[in-house]
Amino acid sequence: MEGAKCKKFGNGNKNGKLKYIEYKIGTEIETTLRGLTCENCDYCAVCDNCPVCEDCRNFRYYCDNCYEEDRERIIQEALEHGYITEEKAKELIKDLVNDEICEICQRYSIWQDVFCRNCDPCYDCDYVRNPEYCPLDNYGLPENIDISKIDKYIDRFYEDGSCGLEFPTKAFDSILEYYKAIKTIVSTIGTEYIKTTDECGGHINLSWRNIKNGKTHKDYEFIIAKNIIFFSDLLSYMFNSKYTYKRYYWSKMPTEYDEISDFIIDKANYPLVLLKSNRIEIRFPDAVNSPNNHTLLTAVLLAISFNVNQCYLNKKNFEITQDIYDTIRYLGEKPNNEKLSILKDKYVLLRRIVKPYLKEFSYELNVDLVKALDWRFRNPRFTTMKRLNFKMFSMDKRIKLNTIATTIQKPLMAFC
Repeated sequence: MEGAKCKKFGNGNKNGKLKYIEYKIGTEIETTLRGLTCENCDYCAVCDNCPVCEDCRNFRYYCDNCYEEDRERIIQEALEHGYITEEKAKELIKDLVNDEICEICQRYSIWQDVFCRNCDPCYDCDYVRNPEYCPLDNYGLPENIDISKIDKYIDRFYEDGSCGLEFPTKAFDSILEYYKAIKTIVSTIGTEYIKTTDECGGHINLSWRNIKNGKTHKDYEFIIAKNIIFFSDLLSYMFNSKYTYKRYYWSKMPTEYDEISDFIIDKANYPLVLLKSNRIEIRFPDAVNSPNNHTLLTAVLLAISFNVNQCYLNKKNFEITQDIYDTIRYLGEKPNNEKLSILKDKYVLLRRIVKPYLKEFSYELNVDLVKALDWRFRNPRFTTMKRLNFKMFSMDKRIKLNTIATTIQKPLMAFC
C-alpha cells in the first residue's frame, strides 16, 4: 500500500484538499466459492513436477553421493548407449577422478539412470498435499467464472476460513480504478456467491502520504483508528445490512476505551480497525456485492482518515458508540429513538468533515458522492436494504434526469 505518483484532484482545482495527498486503497472480497482442497483432491498435482527432484536436478545434489562405483556405472552406461567408444571407456576406467566423466554424465543425463533408480523422493516428503506448493491456479473454480477477466485487479486468491475463496484486490491510487475493479470482480464472480447471510464480507485497506510535509497515515494512525471507531456505529447503520451481526466476531469493538491502543494492533482480536505495518485495515464493512455502496463507504473512510487534526473519540462517548455499535453489529437490532438521535448528530459532523474530499472524488467518478451520502443516510441499508444507485447522482444531467424519472418515491423517515 505504498504511495504512488501524486495525482491531481478537484477537477483541476489547484487549491483542492487532495492536491498534496497520494493514497492507496484496496479491499478483500470474500465469497462462498469453494475451491479444491487437499481433502477433496484425488491426485496431488505437486507430484507432476516433484520439488524434491527439481531441487536435486537444479543443484546437482546427486553429485554429493557419487562414488567410484557410481563413476564406473556412468562409464558403463555411456558405453552401452554408444556415447563413448571402448577405447575411451578403458581410458576413463583407469582414471575415475577424471572430470570428463562428469561432463559425459551431464551431457547425456546419465545421472538419471545411475542415481534416480534407487532414490525415493516421496519418503518423508514435505511438499505433497501442501497447499503452499499447489500449482493449480483456479482452485477448481466453476467453469462459468472466467478468472482472466479479473487477473489485472487481484494479486491472488485463496481459501479463507471464515467464508470460502477470498479475492484481495491490488492497491489502487484512484477511486475510479478501485470502483471499476470491484464492479468487474463482483460481476465476474456473481452476487449469488457474495452474501452477508453466508458470512461473506469485504475488508477495506488504506494508506496515504502528504508529499508536501512528508507525513503519512502512520504518523496519525491511532487518531485515524479512533475516529473511525467513533463513526463506526453510524457507518454500520448506514452501510451494513440487517444480517451484519453474522460477521460481528470478525470485527469486534474494544471492550474498554483504555484498551484501544493495544486492541487494534493485534490481529488475533479481530478488531474493527486493525493497524498494520504499512496500512490501516477497516474490518467492519459488509458484503461487497453492491459495488456502489462499498465504493462510497471506502471514500468516506478515506476522507475520515485525512482528518487528523482532531480526535473525536473520548472515554465518555466511546461507551455510547460501543453500545450502539453492539446493538447493530452484535444483536442485529435497530437502535431506539434516543440512539437514532445520537446518530443524526454524528451524521451532521461526518458530513461536514468528509464533504471537501468527497466533492473531489466526485469529479473522478462523475458521481455526486455528497448527495449519494445524504441518500444513504436517509435510506440506511440496515433498515431498508435499499441498493445505492450511482446513476441517481450522476453529474451527467442526461443520465441523472432519466434515472430519477423512473425512481421517484416518497421520502423515508428512517431516522424518526
